[in-house]
Amino acid sequence: MIPARLLPSFLLALAAGCASSWPVDKFEAPEANISGRSSFAWQSGEVSTPLAQDTGVLASVETQVRAAVSGELTRKGYVEALDSARADMLVSYQVAGSKRFVLADDKRIGAPSPNEVLTPGGMPLPPASELPREQSVSEGTVVVFVVDPATGKLVWRGLVAVEGRVASKEAAVRQMAEIARHIAQEFPARRAGS
Repeated sequence: MIPARLLPSFLLALAAGCASSWPVDKFEAPEANISGRSSFAWQSGEVSTPLAQDTGVLASVETQVRAAVSGELTRKGYVEALDSARADMLVSYQVAGSKRFVLADDKRIGAPSPNEVLTPGGMPLPPASELPREQSVSEGTVVVFVVDPATGKLVWRGLVAVEGRVASKEAAVRQMAEIARHIAQEFPARRAGS
């Protein structure tokens, strides 16, 4: 039994263990001085997944990913500029993905042991024409780019590659936005007084 005084700590540790932790592959140009910059503006994003065929889904991805990244950058002290000519940084994103099929890894409950099946009088083997059960797995990459508007050079990039099973298009869009938010959390905070 957990003492009442330790319950909040236990719940916090449990929540942290359940939270998705996607490793972010980051790049920051040494000469970038990102924390000395103050504003950002958006460039168009790119979506290259099977979902890209649905214009409604594309609009939802655009809205949710931008809101997630903008929210994190604002929280870190940056200001979103409506005019890209006045911004210190240009932000864009890329979402790429595909689906593949894998054999289901369901184990049968109460399956006989190999010794029972492989004996001459054992259980019959399934017919050779029976196909194994397959399930679809989505693989994807979400990338957030930050470019210097004066030089056009990449100053920061965060990338997360994931594999999973998502039940619906809406769930996939929510997951993309959450991954983009997670990437933006790794962006350096603005230096105070700059």
